[in-house]
Amino acid sequence: MKKIALITGVLLLAASMVVVAQSVNDDFSSMRNWTAGSGDWTVRAGRLVQQSTTAPMARVDRMVRQNQPYEMEFTIRYVDGGFQNQEDFENGIYHAGFGIHVGVDTPALRGRSWGSGNSYLLWLNLDTREQTRRTNPEHYGFRAQVYRSRSNTNMTLLRDPALARDPELSQFVVSDYMSIDLIAALRAWGVNVSIDDLAMALDVDVPINIRVNPQTGEIGVLDPTAPIRFWFQVDPAVLRGNYVSLRTNKLAASFDYFTVD
Repeated sequence: MKKIALITGVLLLAASMVVVAQSVNDDFSSMRNWTAGSGDWTVRAGRLVQQSTTAPMARVDRMVRQNQPYEMEFTIRYVDGGFQNQEDFENGIYHAGFGIHVGVDTPALRGRSWGSGNSYLLWLNLDTREQTRRTNPEHYGFRAQVYRSRSNTNMTLLRDPALARDPELSQFVVSDYMSIDLIAALRAWGVNVSIDDLAMALDVDVPINIRVNPQTGEIGVLDPTAPIRFWFQVDPAVLRGNYVSLRTNKLAASFDYFTVD
């Protein structure tokens, strides 16, 4: 597996993405095209809402053909959750996450699952618990992660030996896990942020933009806080499923539009 490449600035890839996998433009006037799995999903005021703050594997699935390069966009807004009680909130002890599976072949439609068929999960994870820092430091902090799902019951955090050897990226990962410490990385690139600054995004729509090339295995995720796109390489054969799956972990959140071009 090629090492993750970090590209700064706005990268114009339109020329290589002329053929579209499938054009999608959901305004969430209804749940049409979306199949709720676990969690508490509904549509309210033109937004897709996951209402549960306790569901650890909330998931909703949509059919999207993905055999050609595409660009996917949506926004997410915090609703509630991410901490166990008021004391944890006041002490900055958080645990929550959200992400999207791409290339899903056989999701657990209308059911609960750990993975989502044969796919990759692009995940943003926030975990400031002391126990996590001691026992699973690859998950500690605010991290961009990539998981490999092999079935609805088998999913693991990806590893890439090249990460541990890379003189720049090794500063932001633990061992060779594909789990980037976003706060440390942004600071290294001159963006002075902290986990406390995440509170500024609680009442706004956070834009998510992802470019996927199922022919080459390249995936690029645009950082919503800076003109930086995180690129990484995966197995292209896994990216050609017919579904995507949005999911959250103990986090109530709402999504605005959802487009694929």
